[in-house]
Amino acid sequence: MPSWKKKYEGVDEMTLAVMGCVVNGPGESKAANIESAFRNGRRATRPVYIDGKNFTTLHGTPADLAVQFRKLVDDYIETKYAKK
Repeated sequence: MPSWKKKYEGVDEMTLAVMGCVVNGPGESKAANIESAFRNGRRATRPVYIDGKNFTTLHGTPADLAVQFRKLVDDYIETKYAKK
């Protein structure tokens, strides 16, 4: 957050929720701007909700998921918050 706070107005009000349970996660984190919950299987998947709506599902290794999720967060911040 510190690097985003230097570049964007109001970004410190944004909430992220990264949940460990795909069953309870979406309901428990409805107030978050961006929410992701883990679903395990042969390949890990992460459903992502943005502003309370199902936005996408990420697929891949844990490293892939981290990169994809970070890009979604970066893109969200760039479109929702004014640059300083």
